[in-house]
Amino acid sequence: MNKRACSLTVLGAWVAVFFLLGLGVWSFQGGELMLIAYLILSAIVYGLCAFLIRCPDCRMPFLLVPIRFIGMDLYRWSILLPRRCRHCGKQLE
Repeated sequence: MNKRACSLTVLGAWVAVFFLLGLGVWSFQGGELMLIAYLILSAIVYGLCAFLIRCPDCRMPFLLVPIRFIGMDLYRWSILLPRRCRHCGKQLE
């Protein structure tokens, strides 16, 4: 399984757990706090993955998307891995 397929599988599992957790614990006392804690923990894990998953050639993060705006190079983050590196164009393994 390549990195892109693994990433899509993890993303699908995250959405499924979010909905199952939401349906299962929302009626409990403090259930909404469990969902908020899940979202915060997910954001921390995503932040780590966003910086650690890098291209082996150019060493730029795969999830970093360059945008040209008024002559400046700005960057935003994507949740999906691309098929190719956005910087050097190398195919993902």
